[in-house]
Amino acid sequence: MKGVSRLWITVIALFSFLCVILLTPTFMGDKLPSWWGKVFSSKGISLGLDLEGGIFLLLGVETEEGIEQEMLIVEEALVSKFREGRILVKNSSVSDGTLTIGLFPGADMDKALEIARDEFEEVADINSEGFLVRLSIKPSYVDELEQNSIERVRHIIENRVKDFGLVEPSIQKSGDDRILVQVPGASKKDRQRIVNLIKKTAVLEFKIVRAVGASRENLVAATESENEKQVREKGLAIHEGDTGNQNERFFLTERLASVTGEYISDARITFDNYGNPAVGFTFRGEGASKFGKLTESNIGERLAIVLDGVIKSAPTIQDKITYQGTITGTFTPEEAKDLALILRSGSLPVPVRVEQERTVGPSLGQDSIEKGRFSMIVGGILVLVFMVFFYRLQGVVANAALVLNILFIMGFLSAFGVTLTLPGIAGLVLTLGMAVDGNIIIFERIKEELVAGKTAVHSIETGYARSVWTILDANVTTLLTALILFWLGTGPIKGFAATLSIGIVSTVFSNLIVARVFTNMLYRDKKLTEVSI
Repeated sequence: MKGVSRLWITVIALFSFLCVILLTPTFMGDKLPSWWGKVFSSKGISLGLDLEGGIFLLLGVETEEGIEQEMLIVEEALVSKFREGRILVKNSSVSDGTLTIGLFPGADMDKALEIARDEFEEVADINSEGFLVRLSIKPSYVDELEQNSIERVRHIIENRVKDFGLVEPSIQKSGDDRILVQVPGASKKDRQRIVNLIKKTAVLEFKIVRAVGASRENLVAATESENEKQVREKGLAIHEGDTGNQNERFFLTERLASVTGEYISDARITFDNYGNPAVGFTFRGEGASKFGKLTESNIGERLAIVLDGVIKSAPTIQDKITYQGTITGTFTPEEAKDLALILRSGSLPVPVRVEQERTVGPSLGQDSIEKGRFSMIVGGILVLVFMVFFYRLQGVVANAALVLNILFIMGFLSAFGVTLTLPGIAGLVLTLGMAVDGNIIIFERIKEELVAGKTAVHSIETGYARSVWTILDANVTTLLTALILFWLGTGPIKGFAATLSIGIVSTVFSNLIVARVFTNMLYRDKKLTEVSI
């Protein structure tokens, strides 16, 4: 038994030291020396929105836009395939998830349907009527698109908010088409910048300019079209200009971008030749190759840099450009910095809308912290007094194990990066009660053995041995419930479940190992005749 006790004493000592190291940043904060972060973790326990204050946003994801964009891609690809197959296309349109392509009389309809089925049978139901080919997106593919869009939006928003420099944002899916964003510690001053960062789609495209005009009508006429729909059918597009030149209010470009921002590996704030803020970017791999081919084959032409459908600048291509470029415009330093951040994180696949928005003041959080701290102190003192009063020296053992249990819980909360919320504090208080309950079960078993006339050593051994399955059974069932809450819950519920789960595991260890080791140490090398219980 002595060898086993030495082993567990070492384990308990190591756990205690590790937890103290993990919790030091929580209590020391900025007072830590500069070398600490290089040797140990400099991240302590983070406080949730309800404790620290911050920004709460509920975002609606417009997945319908993603379906529309997907069908537009199908339209471009299929029309191109028809032309390669010498099938004359009269017109095409997308509406409510259905692509309709009109062919000229005499077109080979069988060949057109064969091409459509070879390319898109997995994603759309394909049929024909007269000289019309219709592709209706399949419901199963719609579900897949929506789920992928929401997950991509969540990931991109998480990257944007984290790059903003705010600690521990919580970005979670809420329902089928919403995302919950909580940013603890964000001030009211940061609110609008964060909302802009989140909402901006940031679709970056590079297109060759075909013409410039003072109005849309002039450019429509220049293409010998009656409206913009006919312009698009000719493979062209009209964009609004924001270059600072009043004579260049609208630009005519190719409809499909040769290169997009998806290939950008880095973006950063820089300055143009006049000292104005700009955004420099760098392409990776395939993007650099495509950009090089685009600029090499269009030397002397103007290259439109299109951000969310608006042309920010349109410089003339002087030479082949491969992996680097600059976006100039009427940016403030703050706007240029935010745009670089957005481009680094990637463009949103679909737009988002802010459905709920709240700024939580820190005074509410401080009040909650004080009340939570007070409740834990009062509850803890009552528990300590109760255990010593009813169980004497064994009560002291239980109290020592309880103190270490709290240390372990707080240390592992810090290690796993769990954000502490008000429900999390409730989970801590509940854990304290469960920890004491486990010790009471053990002590009552020991009492039963003593009353039955068994020796002190036998009573302690039997009391611990017969309590193991009872304690495990009670805690495992609670742990399973907590894990289900963590899996299915969001926000505060998830925080409560995480705190409770860590607390249960730590409590079982403290009850069955720590308290047992302390008891063995207390009565070691003694010929026991009675137990102080």
